[in-house]
Amino acid sequence: MERYSVEVPNPDYWQRQINCQEACPVHTDARGYVRAIAEGRFEDAYFIARGPNPLASICGRVCGAPCEAACRRKELDQAVSIRALKRFVMDRFPTASG
Repeated sequence: MERYSVEVPNPDYWQRQINCQEACPVHTDARGYVRAIAEGRFEDAYFIARGPNPLASICGRVCGAPCEAACRRKELDQAVSIRALKRFVMDRFPTASG
């Protein structure tokens, strides 16, 4: 008899459904800072991107961008340029602290 595993959804389960965030080694909320940039909330975007990663400005330049590889948007047309957007917002606030 074959057995199936059932997982009861909890906050961790739902978090894993966000592919770009799950793919990121530090689980940065790329979706959150991309949305903030789109809405013109650049300082909010900075703090969202910087929150889990003290090296966010460096990652905006040299990260391998596993988030982009996991981006669901590429199923429609192309992945969001998450790394470039991170670099944009990090360059905008080079000396901000939080």
